[in-house]
Amino acid sequence: MRKSLKFRKSVPAVVAGICTLGVSVGSAQDAAEELDPVLVSGAIVGSKEGVNKITGSATYLDIDDLRVHSISDINSALRRVPGVYVRPEDGYGNFPNISLRGIDMGRSSKVTIMEDGILAAPAPYSAPSAYYSPNMERMSGLEVIKGSSQVKYGPHTTGGAINYLSTPIPEEVTTYSKIYYGEFDEMVGHIYHGGKKDTDSGRIGYLVEGYYRNTEGFKELQGANGETGFTRSEPMLKLSWEPNTSNYQSLELKLGSTDFDANETYLGITDDDFKANPYARYAATRNDMINTYASRGYLRHFVELGSSASLKTTAYFTKFHRNWFKLDKVGTAADGKAGQSAYKVWNKADYLSVIKGQSAGFIRLKANNRDYSAQGIESILNYDLSLGSLENQIQLGVRYHNDDIDRHQWYHKYDQDDLGGWSSAGPDAPSGAAGDRHQDTDAWSLYLEDSIAINDQLSIVPGIRYESMDYSYDQNTRTSDKSPAAGSGDLDVVTGGVGLSYDVHAGLNLFGSIYHGSSLPGPRSYIRSGGSLDEESSMSYELGYRYQKEAFVTTGALFYSEMKDFIVPDNLGSGFEEFQEGETVLVDNGPNDGEISAVGLELQVGYDFGTASGADYSLPVTVGITWTEAEFESGASSADGESIFSGAKSGNSVPYIPEFQLHAGIGLEVGKFRLALDGTYIDDSYASGFNEGGPFNYAGKYDSRYGEVPSYFVADFSVHYAATDNTNFFATARNIFDEEYVVGRLPQGPRPGMPQQLLLGVETQF
Repeated sequence: MRKSLKFRKSVPAVVAGICTLGVSVGSAQDAAEELDPVLVSGAIVGSKEGVNKITGSATYLDIDDLRVHSISDINSALRRVPGVYVRPEDGYGNFPNISLRGIDMGRSSKVTIMEDGILAAPAPYSAPSAYYSPNMERMSGLEVIKGSSQVKYGPHTTGGAINYLSTPIPEEVTTYSKIYYGEFDEMVGHIYHGGKKDTDSGRIGYLVEGYYRNTEGFKELQGANGETGFTRSEPMLKLSWEPNTSNYQSLELKLGSTDFDANETYLGITDDDFKANPYARYAATRNDMINTYASRGYLRHFVELGSSASLKTTAYFTKFHRNWFKLDKVGTAADGKAGQSAYKVWNKADYLSVIKGQSAGFIRLKANNRDYSAQGIESILNYDLSLGSLENQIQLGVRYHNDDIDRHQWYHKYDQDDLGGWSSAGPDAPSGAAGDRHQDTDAWSLYLEDSIAINDQLSIVPGIRYESMDYSYDQNTRTSDKSPAAGSGDLDVVTGGVGLSYDVHAGLNLFGSIYHGSSLPGPRSYIRSGGSLDEESSMSYELGYRYQKEAFVTTGALFYSEMKDFIVPDNLGSGFEEFQEGETVLVDNGPNDGEISAVGLELQVGYDFGTASGADYSLPVTVGITWTEAEFESGASSADGESIFSGAKSGNSVPYIPEFQLHAGIGLEVGKFRLALDGTYIDDSYASGFNEGGPFNYAGKYDSRYGEVPSYFVADFSVHYAATDNTNFFATARNIFDEEYVVGRLPQGPRPGMPQQLLLGVETQF
C-alpha cells in the first residue's frame, strides 16, 4: 500500500499541539491501536488529543509541525512553545541551553530531558550539564509539560520536562527518505525502512534508520587554516513483538548511536569585531574541536493485567564519551607562558594580537576528556479503581538508576611565532590540575499519582515523588601532581503537588496546579559541603485554560514560581561546573545562595481563515506570546568571580530570561502548494545577574561574558510542492531577512545566530 506524503492538517499546525482540546477516549481498549500511547510507549503526552489530559500546560509537536521548516535545531522548535526560553550557542542547536518558566538555563541542567521516556542526559544525577542533546531532525515528535504533572518525571522537577520521540515502527511497511542541500555546503540525509507483520506467533515489527549531516559551518576562521563545521551520523534499530496472548503484551528493543565531530570553540569575539563581522573566528581557536560518541538502548515490556491494570517495565542504558579540545589560556611573549583567559584580556591590544595570530606568544589548549554512563530499570503500574462515585486512575512508578562521570584531562602547550605559526613538544600527561575526577550516583525514585474523576467535568490529580541518592566521588587517584581525595554521602528529597481540570463545556477546559519541585546538587559539591548543600527547591502555581471552537483555538496560563536555596553555578561556561581547587561559593547562610521568583503569562491563539470561510484552501494564522518577570529575591556571589550570577542583587533580572517573547506564523495550503512564514521576536536580556550593560563583572574587572544581549527578530520561510502523493519538493530560507544578532555572551564572549541560509530538498515516502 502506498504511503501518502500529503499534509494532514493546516499550516503551521504547531498551534494544535499547544491549544487543541482532547477528545474522550473510551475505556474499552481491546486492540493495540486503542491503547493510550502514554501507557504503552515512551510518550508523556502521547498525541494532540492527549494534551487535554494533562493538568497543566502541555505541548505536543508532531512530525508535520517539525517538517514545516525542516527543523533541525531544538532551539527553533522550542521557540514555538510559550513559556520556554533558549540560549543558542553554535547556530545549529548542537549545544542548547533550555529554561522552562524562568529557571537557570545553563546546559539545560535543571530540566528533565528524555528520549522515548528515558533520561537522555549522559549522567542526569552526577553531571546533568553534559554536552549531549538528542538530534531534533530524526525525531517524530516533541513533548513539553509544565505544571504538577511533571512530578512523574525526575530528577529535576523545578521547571518541567521535555521528551523527544524517536521514529516509531510503522504499522505498515514504509520506506521514507529526505535529502536536502544548503548553503555552507550543508548536506542532510534521513532514511528509514520498517513495518509490522502478522505471524503465527504474533505481530513482529522492525525499523532500520540512518541519519547523516555534514556542513562546513558559517564561521570564518581568520589568520589561520582550519574548519568550522561538523559531521553527525546516527543509526538506529528497533524491533518489536506483540505475542498472541490472552492479555495484550508487547516487547520493543531499541539500539542507537551518535557519532558527532565538530570544529567548534568556546571562544566568541570582541564586541567591536562582532560589529565588523559577526561570523569571524580567531586564529587561536584553529585546533578547537569536540569529538563525541554516544550509544543508547532500551528493552521495554508492556502487559495488560486484566481490564483495569497494566504494567510497563523498561531497562535502559546510555554511554557517552566526549573530548572537547579547546583554547584554555593565552600569553604574550612578555608573559613567558599562557596563563590568561582570552575573553578577559582581549581588550588589551597585545593579547588580542596573540589571539588573532598576529604576534608571538603562548597558547595552551585543554583536552576536556570525559566518559559518562547511565543504566537503570523502571516499572510503571497503572490501575483503574472505582471507589463509590469516584473513578481513580492510579499510577505508581519505581526506578533504580546509576550514573557516573569520569574526567581524565590534559594540557597541550604551543609556542606561537611572529607570523602566527605554532610549534609544540606534544601534549602533557594527564594531571590533577587539568582534571582527574570521578563521580557516581545510585538513585532510587518512587512516585504515586492518582487522577480522581469527581464527576464528568471535574478531575483532581494529586501526586508525590521521592528520590534517594547515594553519592560518591574521588579525585587525583591517577595523577601525582595533586593530593588524592574521596568521599561519599546520601540525600533524600520529596516533591509533589496537585492539579485540577474542569471541563466547562465541550470546547472549554480550565486547569490549575500547585507543586513543589527540586533540582539536585552534584555528588562532589554535596559531599564537600559536608552534607549542608541542600537541594534547590521551588513552589509553583499555575492557572490556565484551553478553548476551541471550529477554526479558532487558544490556550493560556498564568504562573508564579518561588525558587529557594538556589545552587549558584560557579562557571557558566559549562553549566554546573564542579568547583576547582580553592574555589567556593560565597554565601550568607550556608552553601546555598539566592532566591528567585518568576511570574509570567503564556498565551497562544490560532485561527484558520480558510476553514472558517469554507474555502478549498487553508490560511491559518498563529500568535504566541510569553511575558515573564524573573528576578532575584536575594543576592548571589562567588569567591572567584567566575559565575555570571555573581553580583546579583535583590530585584535584578535573571540572566538570559527575556521579559517578552513572541512567535507568529501564517501559512497557506492550496492545491499542491504549501507555504509557511514564521517569525520570532526575543526581547533584550542581561547576560549576568549583575545587570550592567558593559563587559565588566561585579568586581569591576573586564569580562566579555557580562553585559547585555540585545533584542532580535528572526524569520523562516518555506515552500513545499507535492509532485505526487509520495514525493514532495521543498525549499526553506532560514533567517530570511539575514538578521545579524547576538544570541548570547556565553561560554566566552559574544556569539552570533545562524545567518541567512537557503535549503533545497526532496522527500519521499512509499
